[in-house]
Amino acid sequence: MRSAAPGVEHRFVPEPAPEPVALPDDPDAVLRLILDPETRGELYPLYRRLRALAPVHQASVSGLPDGCWVLTSYAAVDRVARSASAVNDPRTAKVFDHDGKAGPFSRMLANSMLFLEKPDHDRVRRLVYRAFTPRAVAPLGALTEAVAHELLDAVEARKEMDFVSAFAYPLPIRAICQLLGIPADAQHEIEQWTWDFARAGDPMSVTPEAAARGDVAAEAFHDLFARLLAERRAHPGGDIMSVLTTPDVDGERLSLEEAIATCVLLLQAGHETTADLLGNALVALFRHPDELRSLRNNADATRPAVEELLRYDCSVQMSMRIVTDDLDVEGKMIPAGSLAALVYGAANHDPARFAEPDRLDLRRNPTHLAFSVGAYYCLGNALARTELASGLRVLLDRLPRIAPDGDTFVQRPSMRMHGALHLPVHWT
Repeated sequence: MRSAAPGVEHRFVPEPAPEPVALPDDPDAVLRLILDPETRGELYPLYRRLRALAPVHQASVSGLPDGCWVLTSYAAVDRVARSASAVNDPRTAKVFDHDGKAGPFSRMLANSMLFLEKPDHDRVRRLVYRAFTPRAVAPLGALTEAVAHELLDAVEARKEMDFVSAFAYPLPIRAICQLLGIPADAQHEIEQWTWDFARAGDPMSVTPEAAARGDVAAEAFHDLFARLLAERRAHPGGDIMSVLTTPDVDGERLSLEEAIATCVLLLQAGHETTADLLGNALVALFRHPDELRSLRNNADATRPAVEELLRYDCSVQMSMRIVTDDLDVEGKMIPAGSLAALVYGAANHDPARFAEPDRLDLRRNPTHLAFSVGAYYCLGNALARTELASGLRVLLDRLPRIAPDGDTFVQRPSMRMHGALHLPVHWT
């Protein structure tokens, strides 16, 4: 059983956006609201206020490293994300060392390509990219559709479900497990471990119990993938793990610890964020019934609609970078050695970049930052796009009259990772 996670109740119909005058004039005060799930309400009006006050702001608030620069304009986030002077490295992973003892969870993340020193990051990324060629990703669309049909077969006659637990959560995990080559009999345990691992991955909301469960999940992942990767080295197949164990044309290959951390990263990034994207997309469509009706009646619009849904409410709202050289951002000098928080959700709602950014327009087909950009652009973006498009299409074709079951849903408390925990729906 997945452990119960506290959530925050939200309305399907948005509350009236607060006027700027009703919000604080101090950027740090607005940030405190953003970081506090009990008081913030809807994120995007708060982003709008912070961006208007200080799109590049050096913060001094609990929940962020002292002196961290918070970037909320599209131009600022794009500038830093593309800069060779803004990197992830082991120092940014220290925020996940919850007790200062470098336990299994934090060690696993430190070996992940996201937090390696730049030369190692580039080397590992190049080796892993072989698993994400068009040929490797091609089977995912049909695979996702098949899994989506299986999930709906199990609930269709009931006329109701919790969209998250019955569809959004199991859909991507079953698909990515098959792509990785994880045996079917291990997938039930995998679901529990991925849940616990993800709950430990938000330093802003993690509890001691969640941190302990994250360590247990990290050890379980390590044992499982060490065994499976050894099997693939001896008997390679056509799955992603087999690619990760195979040397490239120059004879270079991932170390065992790098391969294990990569498998966990692919499993988590290819599952948890996609589950959140599915939930966010359905909430956005419920809040814009004309757009829901349009998409339901036009299957050809699904792929371009996905880009607007990604822009409108992305699952990864923020990531951290270390600035290695002085960096001029929107007229503010961020000194070398500083931490910068790139707030993708705020950037994707910047009116300087998008007309009427708080309105969902499925014909917009925007260029957005939901998957970041530059050297750390999400390797699994094609997987997420395919799963989101295929999952939504099957859902709307099978359940064309799907609707909210009640006035509210429950959202996870995290600001960094953003998605629904419970999303009750019904259909006729």
